[in-house]
Amino acid sequence: MTQLSEHLRQATPVVAQRGEGVHLYGVDGRRYLDFTAGIGVTSTGHCHPRVVAAAQEQVGTLIHGQYTTVMHQPLQRL
Repeated sequence: MTQLSEHLRQATPVVAQRGEGVHLYGVDGRRYLDFTAGIGVTSTGHCHPRVVAAAQEQVGTLIHGQYTTVMHQPLQRL
């Protein structure tokens, strides 16, 4: 029994442990070509060093700012 909705069931038995570039690595030690990469990784691949560095820098400064309430510099730069 699970707390997850039936709508959230996965299409494959793969359990991803990490991603790198166009590949996912499963907990079973196998490497998979990620043909289902979501919008967040389609352009850069999984764990692109520049994306990781930018995310780490931003998280160390401000994780979230609701733009309808308060402006923040990253949004202004966009």
